[in-house]
Amino acid sequence: MTIDSEAPVRARTADVDLPADLPERRRAAVAEAVLQAEPASTGNRRAAVGVRRYGPGCVALALRGRFDRAGRERLRALAAEVERQARTELVIDLSGLDHCDAGLARVLARLRIRCLAREARVELHDPPEALAAELGQFRL
Repeated sequence: MTIDSEAPVRARTADVDLPADLPERRRAAVAEAVLQAEPASTGNRRAAVGVRRYGPGCVALALRGRFDRAGRERLRALAAEVERQARTELVIDLSGLDHCDAGLARVLARLRIRCLAREARVELHDPPEALAAELGQFRL
């Protein structure tokens, strides 16, 4: 996971040096994470994860396919590294989930709570209705 470290303009926010073009980088990183996960999840739609950094302490995570027990275990193993790197912000794109269960909700809730406890901003994109309800999110 690498990002362009030559950002020309930077803004200082709460002791973290963030790129001034953070919203653009966020959108691009989410799109790249989705593309990273997409080929792995085609066909049988097995669980796939894409991860991209887009600034200091900022991580985009995309989940695709069906997360069975093996997929949840892979995500759980990756979660510690994502949590460590997402010191400022974590965006989780869930629009490509084919199936989610209570086990996946627990893995995501744990990751979300740990990031929030470290005062990182956490944003969920397009969670399925059942997952949104499980995580206490409301879809508009």
